[in-house]
Amino acid sequence: MPRLLSEVIDTSRIPSYFSYLPVRIHKEVAAIDAATFDAIEACAPPASKERKQAIYRHTNPYGNPYALCHGECDIKKLEYFVKVVEMIWIDDDVTEELPHTEALHEHEILRQGLHEEFDNNTETGKTVGVKKAYLRSARKGMMALDPVDTPAILATLDTYLQEYDNSDVDFKTVEGYLPYRIPNAGYRVCTHFTRWAMELHLTEEESSSVREFEWTLGGVLALTNDYFSWNKEKYQSTDRIRNAVPLLMRQYSIPEKQARLLLKGMIIDEEERAKRLRMELESRPGLSDDMKRYIEALELYAGGNCYWSATCPRYNKPQEEKEKEKEVQRQLNQF
Repeated sequence: MPRLLSEVIDTSRIPSYFSYLPVRIHKEVAAIDAATFDAIEACAPPASKERKQAIYRHTNPYGNPYALCHGECDIKKLEYFVKVVEMIWIDDDVTEELPHTEALHEHEILRQGLHEEFDNNTETGKTVGVKKAYLRSARKGMMALDPVDTPAILATLDTYLQEYDNSDVDFKTVEGYLPYRIPNAGYRVCTHFTRWAMELHLTEEESSSVREFEWTLGGVLALTNDYFSWNKEKYQSTDRIRNAVPLLMRQYSIPEKQARLLLKGMIIDEEERAKRLRMELESRPGLSDDMKRYIEALELYAGGNCYWSATCPRYNKPQEEKEKEKEVQRQLNQF
C-alpha cells in the first residue's frame, strides 16, 4: 500500500544519526505544530520554566517530533495524540524534579481527567489542575471522534499514568533497567496511539507474534533517547537518574565517554536484532495489510524518535540550554 501522508527524509546528511531505521515526515506539519502549541499554551503557564522548556524543545529545524514519528497517522486523530502526549511531556518536565512521592501523587490527580466520574472533581494538586482539565477535554473529543476504539486507548493511558516513574529502585544493570525504561518512555501508549490513529486492528495471534519486534524497537528508542539526552540530563537536579549512561558507568566502572560508546554499540546490536525479527515476521504466510502497516509504522516511530534525538537542540546543545535555563530562572526570580 503506497504511503500518501508522509515524505521521505534523507538521513545521510546528519552525521550523528547512526540508525538504519527509515525516517519520514507527515505532510500536515502545520496542523501538527498547531496542536503542539495548543497544548503548550494551555498547559504551561506564561513565563514558567516548563513553557520555556517546551518552546525550546520544539525549535528543532529538522522537524516536529510528532510529525517525524507518526507520518502515516490520520491527521484528525493525530492532533489529539499530539495534544495528549505534549501535555504529558510538559508534566514530565515538572514532576521529574519533584520528590518521588510528590510526583506519584500528581500523576494520580492527572489520571482523573481520563474518567467521567471525576469530571466535577476540583482537586488540582500542586501542578496538574490545568493539565487535568486539558486531558478531560481531549478525552471527550476522542470519544466523539471514535467511540468504538477510544476506550481502549484511554485505558492504556490510564495504566501509563499509574505506572510512570512509579519505581524508586536504584537499578544496578541495564538488563534490569530496560523493562522499566521502555514503558516509562511512553512506548506502550505511543504504539497503541499509532494503531488508533492509523485505524489498525490486529488479531490476538498477530499481536502476540509482533510483540518481540515491537519490544526490541522500544529498547532501541529508549536507549537512543538516553544516549542523546544524557547531554542534558547530567545537569539536572533530581533524586532519581533514569538514564543508561550513568548506569553503565557504575555497572562496568568506566568513564562517561566509554559508557556512551558502549551504549551506542548496544543500540546497534538491538537494531540488528529488530531487523532479523522483521524479516521473520514478513516471511510468514498470510500477513494482513494491517500487520504490514503496523510493522512499518513501528520502524517509522523508532526512526523518527532517533532522528529527532540526534538533531534537536534540547539534547545536542546542552551548554546553550543550560544558559537558557539560567536566564529563565533569573526572569522567574523577578516575579
